[in-house]
Amino acid sequence: MVVAAQNYTSEDDQYLTGNPVEIAQIITVLAKNKTTLNMSFNHGQDQGLTVVIGVSSDKKWVYLDKSLDAGFNQRLMDSSTVIYTKTDGVKIRWSSHEMQEAKLTDGSALKIPLPDQLYRFQRREFFRSPTPSVNPVICHIPYEDPITEQTKMFDLPLTDISLGGIGTLAADHLPAPVEVEAVFDHCKIDLPNFGDLETRLRVRHITNEVMPNGAKKLRVGFQFTALTRAEERVLQQYVLNLEREALVLAGAR
Repeated sequence: MVVAAQNYTSEDDQYLTGNPVEIAQIITVLAKNKTTLNMSFNHGQDQGLTVVIGVSSDKKWVYLDKSLDAGFNQRLMDSSTVIYTKTDGVKIRWSSHEMQEAKLTDGSALKIPLPDQLYRFQRREFFRSPTPSVNPVICHIPYEDPITEQTKMFDLPLTDISLGGIGTLAADHLPAPVEVEAVFDHCKIDLPNFGDLETRLRVRHITNEVMPNGAKKLRVGFQFTALTRAEERVLQQYVLNLEREALVLAGAR
């Protein structure tokens, strides 16, 4: 399989995956969500849109929707390089060097080899991944008690996580120092199978919420303020693992 160069920079390396299992899973999610992709070919002179139909059972091919314009399809197949991008939400990009027509049970399509590399990048404002509600991920937040001036620990279960921050759910009261824009150092988040992440968190919002059973809770959103590239990489891998588990669970239903 030959995949065309994608002009990645060294800073992009942390967001590249070459794992074929992960690549197939990411593209399968695109197909499941009927996500529209931008296509650029003929050195950027031609543009178009497509949708992933699916990934072959042997994980070797990606099937794409065909255009109604036969001439467009031919120019696409004749192009030496096609770049596929998803720019809204989680950003995804890959390129292909080979494209063929394929016959499927419900009609014809285009197919390309599963890419050797795929770029996947996300920020908090675009996408949040829900964390488990059973055996929840816990964030341990140290704070100074304003009365005793002693350091205490406040534990919050996570509801979601992303590269930008975390969402948590607390009881109907919080320690006095926990307020909007407050910053807490040396917070630890227990990421199952990925170890502890120690980081600085800033409170971005606190909102009241009534649960289905009538219980009153506080939803507290925190922003990561000083993540290293290594920590971002760990978070990226953890979020991808959450999405993979969600996909497996959805398929089992």
